[in-house]
Amino acid sequence: MRILIVDDSKYQRFLIQSHLSAYGTCDEATDGAQGVERFQRALEEGRPYGLVVCDILMPVMDGHTALRRIIALQDAAGVPEGSRARTLMLSTLADPQTMLTAQFESGADMYLTKPFEGPTLIEALENLCLARDADDGDGDEPCLGLCPAPGTGGGAGAR
Repeated sequence: MRILIVDDSKYQRFLIQSHLSAYGTCDEATDGAQGVERFQRALEEGRPYGLVVCDILMPVMDGHTALRRIIALQDAAGVPEGSRARTLMLSTLADPQTMLTAQFESGADMYLTKPFEGPTLIEALENLCLARDADDGDGDEPCLGLCPAPGTGGGAGAR
């Protein structure tokens, strides 16, 4: 899996990458505009991202705008719903209105507040059907049982 980390904080990008590098190749962008540009280039090259982790408060272009543009790029490219990049918004903003805006207006699949713990980030991947639940014991059900069986396409739920 290819992962795009969009955050203006070098430390936060390092921290996120340290947790996610076991799940895929991580690329970084320092603001929303650069993130959209990298996402578009990846689509054009036929090497799309499977996960976008995006901060909200960034210079040049905020995370809300960046995620809306990333979704629009996928729409324009005709990427089927089940094959789209999953999106995780991370922010220090913990108020309910910001969370609702991120998920229902910007299109984020999930929202986590900073600071976050590594296991919480990995649990988010499990819930987004991008990692297996290590605690299920049988190894047969990916993603806490929220995803279709391997090879049947799609991820959990629609935006």
